[in-house]
Amino acid sequence: MKRRFIYTLVIGIIVWTCILIFGKVGGSSLALMAVLAFIKKKKYDERQYQLYYKINSFAFAFMIIVMVIINQLQNAGNIIMQENWLILSVTGFFVGQGLIGLIVFNKQ
Repeated sequence: MKRRFIYTLVIGIIVWTCILIFGKVGGSSLALMAVLAFIKKKKYDERQYQLYYKINSFAFAFMIIVMVIINQLQNAGNIIMQENWLILSVTGFFVGQGLIGLIVFNKQ
C-alpha cells in the first residue's frame, strides 16, 4: 500500500509542476494516474482498509485547505490559479493522500 501512496504523491507533484510550467496543457499529465490501476494489488486486511479510509478523510481535509489557498490566490489576481483551479484542487488531494498515507503507515 505504501507504493500506492508514493505513486500518488509523485504524480501529484508532477502534475502541479506541469500546470505551473505549461498552464492548461499541463493538466493532461493527470493521465499518469491511469498507471495506478496496474500497480500490483494484494489482499489487504481489515486494519489496512481502516487506515486507508482514515487517510482519505484526512486527504479530503487537506484538499479543502488547498482549495481555500487557491481561492485566496484567485482573489489576489493570479491567472494560473483562475484558469486551473479544479486540476490543482484534485492534485492537492493526491499530494495530501500521498503525504498523509506515508506518515500514517510509517507510524503503524
